Amino acid sequence: LRPGFVTCPLGFPPGFARNTFATITSLLPGSVAAGEVEGEIVYHCLDTAQPVLEELAAEERAYAPALRVKAPHG
Repeated sequence: LRPGFVTCPLGFPPGFARNTFATITSLLPGSVAAGEVEGEIVYHCLDTAQPVLEELAAEERAYAPALRVKAPHG
């Protein structure tokens, strides 16, 4: 394991969608939202060698319809 922090750029605007996304993704194994810096959510991860940012981007695209926002990043 390589614990540490990663910053995740999000396409969700500040507010409901972004906060909900951070809450939901904190329930996933291996990472938890730990704050926000310059518009990006900071996640504490158990293993920064894993494709954490890629997985969060996929989750963001998947959750966009449920959060009723335009699908970010593609």
